[in-house]
Amino acid sequence: MISIVIILTLSVALAIPLGVWIQKVMCRDVASISRQEDWILNRLKISDTPMSWKRYLTCVLLVSGISFIVLYILLLADGYTWDLAFNTAISFVTNTNWQAADPAFSLSWWVWAFGIVVQMFVSAAVGMCVLFALIRGFVHAQDGTVGNFWQDFTGCILYILLPVNIVAALLLGICGTPMNLNESSASALMDPVAVNEDGTILYGIEIENGKVYQDGKEVSNAQIADQQLVPGGLMAAVEAAKQTGTNGGGLTAANSASPLENPNGWSNLIENILILLIPMALCFSFGSMIRNKKQGLAIFLSMALLFAIGLACCFGAEYSAANLLGKESRFGVGSSALWAVSTTAASSGSANLSFNGLTPLGSLVPMILMQIGEVVFGGVGTGLIGMIGFIILTVFIAGLMVGRTPEFLAKKIEPFEMKNSVILCICAPICILIGSALGSLFPASGLDQGAHGFSQILYAWSSMGANNGSAMAGFATDTMLMNLLGGVLMALGRFIPMASALAIAGSLGAKKVIPASAGTLATDTPLFSMLLVIIVLLIGALSFFPALALGPLAQFFG
Repeated sequence: MISIVIILTLSVALAIPLGVWIQKVMCRDVASISRQEDWILNRLKISDTPMSWKRYLTCVLLVSGISFIVLYILLLADGYTWDLAFNTAISFVTNTNWQAADPAFSLSWWVWAFGIVVQMFVSAAVGMCVLFALIRGFVHAQDGTVGNFWQDFTGCILYILLPVNIVAALLLGICGTPMNLNESSASALMDPVAVNEDGTILYGIEIENGKVYQDGKEVSNAQIADQQLVPGGLMAAVEAAKQTGTNGGGLTAANSASPLENPNGWSNLIENILILLIPMALCFSFGSMIRNKKQGLAIFLSMALLFAIGLACCFGAEYSAANLLGKESRFGVGSSALWAVSTTAASSGSANLSFNGLTPLGSLVPMILMQIGEVVFGGVGTGLIGMIGFIILTVFIAGLMVGRTPEFLAKKIEPFEMKNSVILCICAPICILIGSALGSLFPASGLDQGAHGFSQILYAWSSMGANNGSAMAGFATDTMLMNLLGGVLMALGRFIPMASALAIAGSLGAKKVIPASAGTLATDTPLFSMLLVIIVLLIGALSFFPALALGPLAQFFG
């Protein structure tokens, strides 16, 4: 419990100054940084003029498309099948980082360095760029522009993500996370083991003079293993990029439950803070940029309330059951529950536990946090984009109640904004439900029977459709259906909401500012924050209650 309080307190304390810094970088309020950005763009012959939302979207798709092609080729060159390479490339380009293959021995360090880690920066930067384009829609008056993508992209990479990652990688290196160019190294086992012809470990055996005996009889064709392969690579750098950019993809199949990626309690504290840091900071950046810090705080508190509800439910379910199944004994129930909530609230997807070992009610919380669009802090940029979409819906509903035209931040909310807000909010649920339906019709091998098996399916497609990347696992994920359909749904779940957000930004940016009046709905009050929380939960419940009733709820009551 103490570690939970420390992690959350430090996350908020660090997020406030970081949020102010992000706002200064993205608004070009630091003269030296602005000059460096201009110098870089001039050398590359790139125009720095403000863009319309359609041109901004074109740049987003261009960068993401080139990223996909480059990473896809690298994965094919490293031995991935075409469908697995397709899924993995889209996964990292969309900031999902779903991994259907064991990353420890399936990828070379150079693919990690020049492919995967690059996308951990690029995908996070793209999400942040779209968020600030949306915010400019509220700030700008009657010019219809949303900023320059290339200026935003350069600022995000060089002056936000890179400095934070350098500090994070150094801290993790000090904690003992490896940083080398070794793909793997051999280490002697303390006790040799034996396996039969199909690779199954033999128990109750004796090994003498290179021969294996079981129940006093020699086992023919048994193989003795006296060494293990220990994964190596750029772990400290990958871990930093994985957590700060809410990426989630790790160098080992155990992810941050591995003692290599997450060596001790200090590294666990640092990594959990990094998951929440930038998503929290962007709430304060929003308040600073619109010159209404109270509004940014109201959004932060709405997210914090949803986070607290999720944490209380997950921690309560695991603690009351004394459930240590799938938990790292180094971290225990408390830190594992906090991580499970953090990684699904912030769209990270990293894990220091096995989600398959959660209790039914414990697994219900991460599912819901993904299914509502991961708007509880959410991914870098995309989480706040989703929450702004819900705010517009809430303003519209509140306006209907009092008979007034809905307004938000001195801009009228009209049918165009409403339509795009609805698309933004329901895109992830549609992707998740389509994937879950097809995943149930054509189940993969290894699934558990009954309600838990359906929970595994629902969790997997929730993770892909919401661009999270975590998994309950326990079944075969490297299948043609999951690779192809999963890749398509990850792309739709990423770029359709981005397109809707930019369309809203362009429309709002062309409107004039409306002075506040006595009938203007205040959106920075506790009352509005509570209404926003209710709308978020209501839409999530309406979309997924039947599915959840067949999965974790059925397992709990059964």
